[in-house]
Amino acid sequence: MVFENPVRRISKQQILPLFQGILNIDDRIDQFDQPPSDSYHALQWEQTGKRHHPQYYKRLKESVACAGFAGCVIPYNNSGEFLVEWWDSWRFWESLAAGCVTFHVDFDKYGIDLPVIPENWRHYIGIDLEHPQDTIDRIISEPNILEQISTEGRQWAINHYSPVPTALRFLETISAYQNAKNGFFETSQQSLEQTINLPLRKINLVIFPDWSQPELSLSLELKPILQTLANHPDALDITLLLDNRNKTDEEANLILSSVVMDLLMEGEVSLGSEHLEITLIGQGNSNQWPVLLPRLLGRIQLENEDQTAIAESKADQLPCYSLDCLNWQF
Repeated sequence: MVFENPVRRISKQQILPLFQGILNIDDRIDQFDQPPSDSYHALQWEQTGKRHHPQYYKRLKESVACAGFAGCVIPYNNSGEFLVEWWDSWRFWESLAAGCVTFHVDFDKYGIDLPVIPENWRHYIGIDLEHPQDTIDRIISEPNILEQISTEGRQWAINHYSPVPTALRFLETISAYQNAKNGFFETSQQSLEQTINLPLRKINLVIFPDWSQPELSLSLELKPILQTLANHPDALDITLLLDNRNKTDEEANLILSSVVMDLLMEGEVSLGSEHLEITLIGQGNSNQWPVLLPRLLGRIQLENEDQTAIAESKADQLPCYSLDCLNWQF
């Protein structure tokens, strides 16, 4: 194994040829010097230095797997072990989002760290550069594993690295820095009922947006609520739950991310130690409503609400708060 070479060169020379017998290798290089015809994609193409192109993402979505290799292998002290530096790549994240299996080096073996680590052979396939044949053998012996990894890998990326969780993690980082700078070191531990798989706090509020309305109208309705609660003096104790039984988590997260990022860009969200918890309640949590209702302080009233969802969850029994009431101290 020639370790002074970059990981991509190692993969091209010594790893990808091993896959010839089990996967079709498509190593064409796309040329996207001309902008897409669609105005939206043309703007994204220009703003990303000609990287964004619908044909590229179409190709990813139609692929079974993608080589997301990047970085350089370096020796770690005199231990005989090796680390991978500069491992990050656009293709690693793009392939996860596209739902094709992402191949890279084994993160654990090569000392790669990030805020939330993906699990090898569950969210991606991490290769041991010294024993690449082991990867081939396992894929052959478990023919259904690629489909499983593609599904779980995409969901992992959405759960931890889509705009909303990334923005919230950024807020936590800023908050921790400010606390450390001021000499405050505090830890908190949420004690939840085992039957409720949600990040509840002392003050739990719920809203039932009408997800069928135009995205702009929905964003304008959510924005003042998130702004008020994020800057509330009790924000550290507040969880805001959004019922999205008629919207996928992915679609709801995209709308929420747009609102959160607008607030961040406008400087309308406090970056102090108070941090609002925001979580979705989709179809998967529907059986938790009987034990969840007693833990809710109330429902925030919206101009456009999903009345059917309110009735089904029996949330019409909860106290109802208007936006003006949210400025009060609970």
